[in-house]
Amino acid sequence: MSEELLGLTLAYVFLTALLLIAIIAGRIRWPIKAGLIVISIAFYAVSYSGWKHAQGWPSKTALPDKFLLHYAVIEEPNEARGEQGMFYLWVTDLKHDELADKPRAFEIPYDQATHAVIEQALKKTRSGQPQLGQPVLNVAKPFKPKQQNALGQKIAKFDFTDVPVPALPEK
Repeated sequence: MSEELLGLTLAYVFLTALLLIAIIAGRIRWPIKAGLIVISIAFYAVSYSGWKHAQGWPSKTALPDKFLLHYAVIEEPNEARGEQGMFYLWVTDLKHDELADKPRAFEIPYDQATHAVIEQALKKTRSGQPQLGQPVLNVAKPFKPKQQNALGQKIAKFDFTDVPVPALPEK
């Protein structure tokens, strides 16, 4: 646990203790006191889960349209433990063909076809050739009318390309 998270936790505990003292000493009906206690505990739980995302936990949101791959970790499925497997990608968003300020971690469900593509891109990155990534959307075409709403746009794979060598200015 980081120092910031510990400090924030202690601040919430202190504020909750002040609320409890005010509730015990005050002349408020018990249903209102109980409601305030539940609300303060719920506020702590919601803010803690929000801080997990701010502290560098991988995002489960969609990947950017264009990104620079820094590194990836591949966790294969393990049926014995009931784990589905995940890809953890460390990427920098390329909005308007410019690097974003900081890289971001993303979590993507495991897929066998995507495994080979990410592993190949990771090998090129390790050998010194940076990789540009782009998710490719697969528009699923339903076979039956009942499947029309069940299927839609889903990420089928990623396309990785080498970062082009910059052209040097003439002398």
